[in-house]
Amino acid sequence: MRPRYVLEGIWSGYNSSQKQPCHRTVTKSPNLYKDIHSVVFTDNTWMSVSLRPCKPREKVIEIHGYDSLFNEIIDKKLTGTISVENL
Repeated sequence: MRPRYVLEGIWSGYNSSQKQPCHRTVTKSPNLYKDIHSVVFTDNTWMSVSLRPCKPREKVIEIHGYDSLFNEIIDKKLTGTISVENL
């Protein structure tokens, strides 16, 4: 059985008190996401992206806020800090 990983995006908000998780999914293919660090939106907010191993028997509450965005990033093989203007 392949290990599971949690892909999480934290939105910066317009000020520090608005910082919150906006995307969280479980994947068994960490190599697809390991080189994605952040996503910058057109309103100058951003989403930091992290990937970590799941703990044994961890129940992850998924948030599918940006599934299509991550699919497009993977399809275009983009890495690092990604601007949505370039998609």
